[in-house]
Amino acid sequence: INYYPPRGDNKEGWDNIDIYGWMGYPMQIKIDFLCRDSILAAPIVLDLALFMDLAARAGQSGVQEWLSFYFKAPMGASPDVGPEHDLFIQQTKLKNTLREWMGEEPVTHSEAG
Repeated sequence: INYYPPRGDNKEGWDNIDIYGWMGYPMQIKIDFLCRDSILAAPIVLDLALFMDLAARAGQSGVQEWLSFYFKAPMGASPDVGPEHDLFIQQTKLKNTLREWMGEEPVTHSEAG
């Protein structure tokens, strides 16, 4: 989503979903989504503030790759390792970091959902 000055904090998204309905007749579902960026972002910012505090208490510093789940353009932990863009792997890293700090076993690929 790109910033559009006339809309300010308001964002609008249009989705068009093509389906086949009764007797194979082509149909469309159209969705017009109106929202405000600041309202959508507030819970994410609160999560990140809490997780960064938790990381600091756990002695972590620098790039927190385990928080890449929250970013559109995440950073890699080092220049040698690029960022992870797979949402499901990002979620698993987030869960496993928290599980590690709780002394729990990591979530495996088969349990990741």
